[in-house]
Amino acid sequence: MIALVLTVSSEPAHGLPPQSPTAPAAEPAITPAAINDAAMNAYRSKDFSRFLALERRALELEPGTPRLIYNVACGEALLGHPQESVRQLDALLDTRLDLGAETDDDFAKVRNTPEWAAFLQRLHELRKPILRGDIAFRLDDPGLVAAGTAIDAHNGDTYIASIRERKILRRNRTGAVSDFIPSAQNEFLAGASLAIDPARKLLYASTSAAPFMVAYRKEDDGRSGVFAFDLHSGSLARKAMLAADGKTHFLNALTVDRKGTVYVADSAVGEIFLLKPAATELETLVAPGVFRSTQGLALSDDEKTLFVADYLDGVWALDLATKQTRHLEVPANTWLGGLDGLSRVVDGFIAVQIGIQPNRLLRLRMDRAWQRIAAVETIESNRPEFNGPIQGVVDGNAFVYVANSQLSLVDGKTGAFPIERATATIVLRTPIDTPARK
Repeated sequence: MIALVLTVSSEPAHGLPPQSPTAPAAEPAITPAAINDAAMNAYRSKDFSRFLALERRALELEPGTPRLIYNVACGEALLGHPQESVRQLDALLDTRLDLGAETDDDFAKVRNTPEWAAFLQRLHELRKPILRGDIAFRLDDPGLVAAGTAIDAHNGDTYIASIRERKILRRNRTGAVSDFIPSAQNEFLAGASLAIDPARKLLYASTSAAPFMVAYRKEDDGRSGVFAFDLHSGSLARKAMLAADGKTHFLNALTVDRKGTVYVADSAVGEIFLLKPAATELETLVAPGVFRSTQGLALSDDEKTLFVADYLDGVWALDLATKQTRHLEVPANTWLGGLDGLSRVVDGFIAVQIGIQPNRLLRLRMDRAWQRIAAVETIESNRPEFNGPIQGVVDGNAFVYVANSQLSLVDGKTGAFPIERATATIVLRTPIDTPARK
């Protein structure tokens, strides 16, 4: 999936999405976002005392937010306070997050201290790889930029969407690879996510315009839709495109219920749509403003609840009858931003966590009442093959996912893609200790 990646730059990273207007420097509005904006203005003016005071205030209002913790650590370091700076960085390490302090010039004043040396030792431990899976297969085309994966439980065929090449590949159980649909068939755009409806023998694919897809045209901007293909022939069964409304949509995560209704998330706008059986128009299920960046969808066993992974703040439960939402509680020292995809297993979910370091594959175990996330386990982390790992699919007692989407190579504005730096796509198969739900 194309995610709203959290980046670390030479200045402290914004802890929250941009808000406008920016609050006055003298008395910012009492919201974390506005305070953070004022803090950044102080940082740019090199008023580091004010920067730190404001970031501390923002963190008091929104405790546990990684970006705010990191910014406080930066402020303490800029003022030459190694103990306090490292204490904040240790809080991030407790959450298994590495936000790039090792190469951030803001920490120059505290680098030659015992506290910093001890921090680097703990950081080294966090960066040790956790390896459980094996390479299932490789796809030799370096220009693929692979995304969503689906597996036909009936015959074992694996389908992989290409964002850049605007097609879907099929790999059969003998290892033969072919184009399930060729590039731009039926005006297919950048392929994002895939989901199979086994009862109706359909493969659903979300697709959106992206500047780095082949044969991109400026008039494609904002276009996005859902395609349904016959699972065996690849012929188009139907498609539903969003009406042009001036917004830049990016339809992404998909899930299908037993009746054949498709739920699809819009990562760019935060909406969720549904496509009813046989319909050719998408209906709004959740309007903008409820979620910020919807990156994963999964249904409860009774299909009355839709679980939503929001890239910025973790997992939510949406009651499909009442449209009420609740944010799922997580264990202490856990942060679930950066989730890409949300795959159901019997006791919870499997998800890839990206946008932070180290990238990892997580298992989220729910409590017995399915009201909160009771435990979070890192299944894999910091694999040498990782270069933009991306959402995958549960296949029996394993999780299958692309290790190196190579989305980091693309320029989302200009569309540039340095293919000479690209490599073959690696697909991993990692065991999980319980089977997927029936």
